[in-house]
Amino acid sequence: MSHSFQNIEFHPDTGAPTIFLPGWAFDGRIVRLLKPAPNWIYPETPLDPATFKQDLSQFLISKKIRKARLVGWSLGAMLGLEFAAQYSDLIEALVLVSLRAHWPAHEVETIRAEFSREPEPFLKSFYRKCFLGEKEAYRNFCVTLEPLYIEAIETNSARLQSGLSYLSTFKIPSPLPNIPIRLIHGKQDIIAPVNEIAKLPGAEVEILHTAGHFVFMHDGSTLQQEMKKRVIQVKFSRAAESYDNYAKVQTEVARRLAAKLPPAHKKPEIKTILEIGCGTGNFTALLAARFPGAKIVALDFSPEMLAKARYKLQGKAIDFVCAEGERFLQEAQEKTFDLVASNGSLQWFAEIENALHHIARILAAGGSLSCSIFGPESLKELGQGLRAMQSLAEGLAAHTFPQRERLQKALRSYFKEGSVEEELVEKEYSSVHDLLLHIKKTGTAGWQQNMQRPLTPAGIMRLNEWFDMTYGACKVTYQILFLQGYN
Repeated sequence: MSHSFQNIEFHPDTGAPTIFLPGWAFDGRIVRLLKPAPNWIYPETPLDPATFKQDLSQFLISKKIRKARLVGWSLGAMLGLEFAAQYSDLIEALVLVSLRAHWPAHEVETIRAEFSREPEPFLKSFYRKCFLGEKEAYRNFCVTLEPLYIEAIETNSARLQSGLSYLSTFKIPSPLPNIPIRLIHGKQDIIAPVNEIAKLPGAEVEILHTAGHFVFMHDGSTLQQEMKKRVIQVKFSRAAESYDNYAKVQTEVARRLAAKLPPAHKKPEIKTILEIGCGTGNFTALLAARFPGAKIVALDFSPEMLAKARYKLQGKAIDFVCAEGERFLQEAQEKTFDLVASNGSLQWFAEIENALHHIARILAAGGSLSCSIFGPESLKELGQGLRAMQSLAEGLAAHTFPQRERLQKALRSYFKEGSVEEELVEKEYSSVHDLLLHIKKTGTAGWQQNMQRPLTPAGIMRLNEWFDMTYGACKVTYQILFLQGYN
């Protein structure tokens, strides 16, 4: 094969792996600039249109990957679309980023002439245009990847020329593959102008108004949301072994939520239950005890957490499903469940309103939602201490959790009745180190990378002193929001 793919480890229970196809003059290593880094498979060299499709099909077969998702960028989006049209049985879904419907031949020939005449200055100028609007990413690129790309100009010249020839001859395949397709495009893109975006019937279209050609870094992008979820998933998976020993607050909240569930003898119509984010199965056990005759579907996106729950509750009438919650809700059939429950999970969702809409949609007539969510005021004392030390308090995961008013508004929009009740759980830890250990061992640090960056041993000592002076001990408050919705 002329393409070498970086084979990132993936767990078969988490669904189809993602394969990233880079744009012209880039290779797959460009994903290393993304923060958080995605768990994608990618080619280590620029794409060669002449051999790409054959090489990718052989790679999928050799790795026994029955289905994959393709994320293609610019040239990679074109090749990805063609590959999916020819090998639709191997592709689960397509995400096509910065896909231009057509490159005029004269424009391509101008690029070819300038590249052939002065390849290094041309590529540097081209890269700068690709990163317009992304200064930090561009600075990182200039330090890390650009020198490698410039050094390899002679080696990759034939592939780059082949890529230009492909751009000028590309046509949207017909018929299109019968799989989900999403188009993502930056409105400020000067490489592939948004008014020239490919028109694909039935495809979802996502336009990012402040993004250019390199749209991956934008928080509004569904790809960026997906990357954040992947980081959260990894942290929960790593914490599977230690979770039960450290999740004292989550266990307390589970008991409080269970107490708010209707008694089984008063709600005999509850025969099907969906639990979102079952973790190691602690709240699942409470559900099974409360509704012994009901069929429970327990959902979690961490295979390691799910394995713990499955072992703990073996023999129970519970269907354990490894899936990402928001996607599961979008794809679930209407009026499927009598009760949807969740303990401390929905705050991690990217679009909570959309999730509540789908929960209402899949509830049967008379069905109900009962869940707990950690609110944005959780660990406010830790945030105060970090700000007092001029540290990065905004790195706390809780700062991104939905406000009570936002949740109340969504419940009123999608349910016949809905309420949000607030309760506070106060917890004292022996030290700041103990508090941070609990966060780490339960996997609840979120996707943010910067919370613990300034917390050196000396910083932790100073934060301990701040807690002692301010609160007399390392005391923190967890804001718990209990959501109830009725159809």
